[in-house]
Amino acid sequence: MSISYTGHCAFPKGEAQYRIDHLRRARPDWFIDMHRLTDASDLGPFGAQIAREFGIEAKCVFGIHLLNKDWLEQSRDAVEFVYEVFGTDTLVITFGNDSVREALRSYPGVEIG
Repeated sequence: MSISYTGHCAFPKGEAQYRIDHLRRARPDWFIDMHRLTDASDLGPFGAQIAREFGIEAKCVFGIHLLNKDWLEQSRDAVEFVYEVFGTDTLVITFGNDSVREALRSYPGVEIG
């Protein structure tokens, strides 16, 4: 059983990558050991259209792949933290690339610097 999420991000690829790197540094237990957090990548041929269906004008995407389904409970907190770092206005995370995994609350995003 594979558990994967896709982050559809309104930030340019470089800014998204900066935040992905921050996530890895801030919580290596979640984003190196528990999940494979992929680098930001281009949307691909239909990526912008797909993201619009989820309510965001995405400029890039990235993956969050749970490495062991036994960690599913802890994974929920990790995915929520991704929303916290990116902000809910600039990120939509989908589960299985067809349904939105909504944030539990609204986040403005964090200043990284």
